[in-house]
Amino acid sequence: VYIIPGNHDPLTPGGVWDRDPWTRQQPTKNIRLLRERTPVCVPDLPVTLFPCPLRHRNSIDDPTAWIANHPRAQGDQSIRIGVAHGSLDIMSNLPEDDHLIRKDAADYYGLDYLALGHWHKLLRWKSASGVERTAYSGTHEPMRFLNSAAGLSTGWSSYSADGDAERFQDEGRGTALLVSIDEAGAAPRIETIEVGRLHWAAEHRDVTQHSLGEIISHFADRADRALTVLRLNLSGVLDPEQHRRIDTALREIVTNRYCPGSSLHADAVLVAPTPEQLSSTVGVGVLSRVLARLEEATQSSDPGAQRVADHALKL
Repeated sequence: VYIIPGNHDPLTPGGVWDRDPWTRQQPTKNIRLLRERTPVCVPDLPVTLFPCPLRHRNSIDDPTAWIANHPRAQGDQSIRIGVAHGSLDIMSNLPEDDHLIRKDAADYYGLDYLALGHWHKLLRWKSASGVERTAYSGTHEPMRFLNSAAGLSTGWSSYSADGDAERFQDEGRGTALLVSIDEAGAAPRIETIEVGRLHWAAEHRDVTQHSLGEIISHFADRADRALTVLRLNLSGVLDPEQHRRIDTALREIVTNRYCPGSSLHADAVLVAPTPEQLSSTVGVGVLSRVLARLEEATQSSDPGAQRVADHALKL
């Protein structure tokens, strides 16, 4: 596994890469951190990597520019792979300091493949010959609730001036790319592999329509809780005793049994008024008569009628 620093963990003094185990020459048997912008030969394979580690969160420099100093030598049959982090310059509105990479980088530098990070969406880019030699793999785990902006992600803050742009909105499934290259000059075969394990669930429950006990039981017994990032929104009306159970029971479940980053939002849940408060609110007249009829219906022998009347009374 070859690793390069990106814009969230650039090679800055005192940064994460200056701590153990990254300060070792090789952190483990199968992991190698590429700190320098210099060609790296892969042992036992005809492959040369061109790593482009970042040293700043933002920069106007093309991180791949140094590869121009290393053209393919006469007779070199190695597979040349660039590994970089930044924005492929294929859109007119990209921030200038977002590590812009020339869109023809693979052709210009004589690369067989350019593996890119930074954008969260899967993207394959064709060279002038029509061959896909440049690709973003997407994120290996989903990073947001579907149909929500990138800024509503958990655990991620953009260093780009337009962090809510579409390119930072992943597809809600963790992916990686399996890239096969037979020999130098051959067209890469790119296959998308789903590797994500987390599930992001944004859900809503109305405690006026569903009993709080049912809601607590549902989320307490749900499968794969530890791998679910849950955002639960509650609304409705509860009596004071039931309202207290939101914090004493349900919030404990969401906080401690679900994936870190899960949250419970109950500000929209109202506390049911006392009979005296309710009578004072409706006053006299038509609302008072409606209230009396609803209160009478809650005592009905028909369970269905009771539920409807109780719901209407709380509304």
